[in-house]
Amino acid sequence: MSRVLAPHTLRVLGGGERFDARMHYVRLRDMSMSVLHYGGSVRFDSEPAETFFAVFVPIAGEAEARCGGDRVRLSTATAAVLSPADPVVLRWPGDCAQLVVRLERTGLEARLSDLLGAPLRKPLRFAPVMAVDAGNGRSWLRGLRMLVTELERPGSLIERHAVAEMFERTLVTALLMGHPSNYTRMLDGEVPAAPTRAVSIALEWIDNHPKWRHTTASLAREADVTERSLQLGFRKHLKMGPMEYLREIRLRGVRDQLRAAQSDAVTVTEVAAEWGFLHAGHFAARYQQRFGERPSETLRR
Repeated sequence: MSRVLAPHTLRVLGGGERFDARMHYVRLRDMSMSVLHYGGSVRFDSEPAETFFAVFVPIAGEAEARCGGDRVRLSTATAAVLSPADPVVLRWPGDCAQLVVRLERTGLEARLSDLLGAPLRKPLRFAPVMAVDAGNGRSWLRGLRMLVTELERPGSLIERHAVAEMFERTLVTALLMGHPSNYTRMLDGEVPAAPTRAVSIALEWIDNHPKWRHTTASLAREADVTERSLQLGFRKHLKMGPMEYLREIRLRGVRDQLRAAQSDAVTVTEVAAEWGFLHAGHFAARYQQRFGERPSETLRR
């Protein structure tokens, strides 16, 4: 655990309790995840992380964290967000299992700089408490759980580097945009909407290459505007964001391909994956909501 997260001291509490620690760990690029259960009550003390941020999300039971000068009562409804300058003390009961997410500081702050379109003037620092049973925190946790589910499934597309990188980038962006920090006001501040020409350039890239791995960042680079400006430009002219527009184009592409295909020659899953829809359940729900029928029904026509 010291190698995966940070050097620390660990004390078993309660004397007679059995200590039976288990950890499952996976590393992507700038993000790693560990599911950790000590099997006995412990106290975890570490110095400031300095090089990474961490999110502690109980998946069973409750715990108590002290992040710097803040105390956080952890539960399945409340997570703790550790910033690099914070020492951390955790009181971790034996019945508590946690999902611990480590986010490298260099990658997170580089992504923040991209979103702002400017270098950072001071270190990033998050609010220490994240509600994960409602609002932005719940959305972020859902995305994290989807990633964990795909990582646990043998043969998942998440095993491909490009797909894993896309998931990681989405979660990092969602954390920066959705969880309060000392940069929230700047992220939410007044930014001019991208001009019509910039929006048109992004639309051309999407319309001409709908299967490419577009991101808001890549489209903003092609249009020579910031991500935030491009998002506002899309909202102004199309009433939707760049990724919403891309999803709409891809849904139409899937529908056209299913209509033209022989039902015994392809599967819905294959066609959906070709167009970038990696989670079959979410794709099917969106497809039915958009077109009023299941994709399998379209294929059988």
